[in-house]
Amino acid sequence: MARTQYAGIGVLALLSVLPAEGQERSVLREVGRTTERELNIVLTSTFGSVAISRGEPEKMLVIEADRAARESPSATDYTIRNRTGYADLSLGEEGTDREEKRRSINLGELHRGHWAVLVSDAVPVSFDVELGVGVGDFNLTGLQVKDFTLSTGASDVTLAFDEPNATRIDNMTIESGVSKFDGRKLGNANFRHLRFKGGVGAYTLDFAGATTTEVDVDVEVGLGVMTIFLPQEIGARVSYDKSWMSRIDCADDFHESGANEYLSENYASAASKMNIRIDAGLGSVKIRRN
Repeated sequence: MARTQYAGIGVLALLSVLPAEGQERSVLREVGRTTERELNIVLTSTFGSVAISRGEPEKMLVIEADRAARESPSATDYTIRNRTGYADLSLGEEGTDREEKRRSINLGELHRGHWAVLVSDAVPVSFDVELGVGVGDFNLTGLQVKDFTLSTGASDVTLAFDEPNATRIDNMTIESGVSKFDGRKLGNANFRHLRFKGGVGAYTLDFAGATTTEVDVDVEVGLGVMTIFLPQEIGARVSYDKSWMSRIDCADDFHESGANEYLSENYASAASKMNIRIDAGLGSVKIRRN
């Protein structure tokens, strides 16, 4: 167990010495909007720094790279089917089966470079993102996010919704391996169900924002530390599996309502409710108010 923990700490330390965002970036590719009513993005990165943010309405995608990333060859292919734009961005995974099976935007090998993907805010967009070793900065503020799935290996990731998402996300899934994850203002994501699975690392889920209905959150932590921040106005029910190996620590306004359940004092009266199910394994979970 100790060896696994030290290995995780070592990988997290590696992330801290990765290059910063880098020098001046240049545009590799622009995809203008034509007949698309939706956009579907599949992004895979093996190593480096990737940022996703809001772009211009009439440009479905703008892909930028710094000098280190531009040293690799690049090729693009973007398709439209039934008025939906499909982009598969594969960073440093040339010659894979996935590349052969899908029409892709292949951005060549990634050697500690920085890539930026700017996305149109004019249409609903679905994301399926997979990161290996590196840094992810995903500020989805202002985008119409319809679906979001994220899987990370040894990564340092920030995910932010600084404004309410105009489109409903039915299922939002985040899997974080040996990593650090910081979710900011996730209450603005407008999700019905969020599932978070963490391995070894430090994780923060901040649900500040515009949650107005009853939502469900499933949290699974292996050997890590999870901190959940809830706005004062949200009523919360926290259910968990008791174990001598795990630890849960709730804010002062929570009380035990059963053998495996905590309720906030305002749960019955709150207009916005969150039902949180926790499986902590060897990890620890803190519930705090903000």
